[in-house]
Amino acid sequence: MRDPAAAVAVHLRRLRAQRHLSTTELARRSGVARATLTALESGRGNPTLDTLYALATVLDTSPAELIADVRAPSASVLRAGEGPRVRGGAVDARLLDHLDPHLRTELYDVAIHAGPPQHSQPHQAGVVEYFLLHKGTVRVGPRDEPVELGAGDFVRFRADVPHLYEAIGSDARGLLVVQTPFDAPAH
Repeated sequence: MRDPAAAVAVHLRRLRAQRHLSTTELARRSGVARATLTALESGRGNPTLDTLYALATVLDTSPAELIADVRAPSASVLRAGEGPRVRGGAVDARLLDHLDPHLRTELYDVAIHAGPPQHSQPHQAGVVEYFLLHKGTVRVGPRDEPVELGAGDFVRFRADVPHLYEAIGSDARGLLVVQTPFDAPAH
């Protein structure tokens, strides 16, 4: 699902129905106008960050859950500038992915040095890595199907298979998030 308005419509209708709320009641509790809510649920709206937070609070979820694409857990690339965007008074945000809150989550500031690639053995079953490249060009992901990323690109891939990190040309830097099931040993 690539259309952000369609994603909001699908998630908003689903979550509202699960919580047995009418559009009128959700509008009242969230402070979002009923007309705005109706437009969002029909896929015609473009919510602000404030609107997403107001709805997410009442629906007991996160704004990311309201705008997230539904994608399979295999390697998935989001190129610089792509992805659902939300705006507030002073913030312009791009949703990269939403993480499973039931997994152990680790954040790393990563420097990848030019030269031979880092070949990593498979992690425990169910481990997923998320990487946002800030600087440089890299090749990352499953060893059999790595993807090339430029600054601003994002990838999510299963890390329970052999995988690699390789800077292309010069050193690179990015943010790495590793999610591990709680029943697996920590790294």
